[in-house]
Amino acid sequence: MGTAPPWLTTLRKSEALLVEGDAQGCVNALESLCNEYPLDALCRALALEGVGRARFALGQPEKAVEALAQSLALLRECKGATARLTLGVMQNLSFALQGLGRLDESIALADEAAQGLEAALGPDAPQLAECLLRLSSSWYRKGNFDRAETLMLRAQSIWEKAGDLEKMGTCLNNLGRICEERGQLAEGIALHRKALAVRKEAQGEHEDTAFSHGNLGVALATAELWDEAEAHLRAAVEMYERLGRGDCPEAQGYRRNLELCQRAQAGE
Repeated sequence: MGTAPPWLTTLRKSEALLVEGDAQGCVNALESLCNEYPLDALCRALALEGVGRARFALGQPEKAVEALAQSLALLRECKGATARLTLGVMQNLSFALQGLGRLDESIALADEAAQGLEAALGPDAPQLAECLLRLSSSWYRKGNFDRAETLMLRAQSIWEKAGDLEKMGTCLNNLGRICEERGQLAEGIALHRKALAVRKEAQGEHEDTAFSHGNLGVALATAELWDEAEAHLRAAVEMYERLGRGDCPEAQGYRRNLELCQRAQAGE
């Protein structure tokens, strides 16, 4: 076994600050670590990756992208383009770029990461499915619903083989949204029903389950099935409240939809 690098313990302690909720402390500690080891490419790469994640948590996406891009460049140089560490940072940078709406750049990186993951881990690797999920999301945001669906179905197939119900619920939810965007409302409602059933089984009382209640409620309201829509929107809001998340953006949105649904029921 090789000797651990002298900076590894400090790196782990610094990253733990992010888990504990101190994102700014994490940034400060990791930037100090970069300054302490300016010639160690791997140390700087890993520290900058952590800085990127912490900046994203702080709501600083531009700075997150800058740090992650620096990390990726260092890892390509010192570990190679297909190393697991490199592919992981590639996906994080792709996700951050997606958040900024830089979709073409995000898609290019996610495509590269997916090819690398498939070559390294095989076509049924859950890590590949996670990458395909994010890639599908970027194509969805670009309005290419066919491409988004193809990628989502492949991710679903991988997770189905792995027996990962939680991830299957995510895929079913996203496939339902794709159908809605195409105007295939009945198909979308059916997929949202499946997503809700899977999430109830896999996660029970959970934010994801509340989210599926809400998505199904919105789809049903679009179809003017007011009574059932009201029931699911109410279930979503109440579950968020029980989970202490009654003020989150999703809960607030479903609460507004519930009010609109109630007005429609009253004939307003």
